[in-house]
Amino acid sequence: MLLTIEENAALNLRALYQDFGYSFFRMRRFEEYDFYAGKKDFLSSSHILTFTDLNGKLMALRPDVTLSIIKNVSHGKYYYDEKVYRVPKNSDTFREIPQVGIENIGSLSGDDVREVVSLAIVSLETISEGRDFVLDVADAGIVAGFTPQPEMLACLAAKNIHGLRELNAPDELIALAENPPDELEILDNLNYRPEIHVDFSAVSSLNYYNGLVFKGYIDGLPEAVLSGGQYDGARMGIDSRGAGFAVYLDVVGGLRND
Repeated sequence: MLLTIEENAALNLRALYQDFGYSFFRMRRFEEYDFYAGKKDFLSSSHILTFTDLNGKLMALRPDVTLSIIKNVSHGKYYYDEKVYRVPKNSDTFREIPQVGIENIGSLSGDDVREVVSLAIVSLETISEGRDFVLDVADAGIVAGFTPQPEMLACLAAKNIHGLRELNAPDELIALAENPPDELEILDNLNYRPEIHVDFSAVSSLNYYNGLVFKGYIDGLPEAVLSGGQYDGARMGIDSRGAGFAVYLDVVGGLRND
């Protein structure tokens, strides 16, 4: 039986992450609702799909993988092949979204961060099937230093320079949007990779990632196929720091129509 594009991508990515020393992490499909209820600021959508268990507890189908992992482990390198249940942007219905990705959790040295970014690039190479791809990177910590309003972040993500000026955004923030630097200090010698582009539109929120943030695109696909970054679990009420990313297999499936 022939594998679908999504199935083939998942198998190849799982083998890649295992080769890099990441252990497979399997998690429950649902958690107690209270676990997510206090962390809605860190979710891409505030909508959570819930049901009542036989014991009367309110449960939630998993809207996010990272939160589920760092709830259970405080350090280590893990990969996963899971589904999340959320309402995508510009949608009015829940969707089951298949993801494959990694999490590097612990003290998180600079080498750990660079390894995660390198794996993101290799992941794009693995699934792109020879098409051009790019990894847009930015530093959310730099943006946070300007204490931007949510409206400013929306303009930054949309590359809306006019909107930033109308909102009286700091000149330095506008400069980052108009003329981003060629390199980021946090990436050191990875900046030479031609697939890496510094682009501060990758920072669409400051709730989740507080350091490096990145999004991967493949020629022919209309949206990001990969996204990730650095996070501080203490901001989520969890004593873990880490970096990771997810590959969206439903977006990968769009390659069959190219």
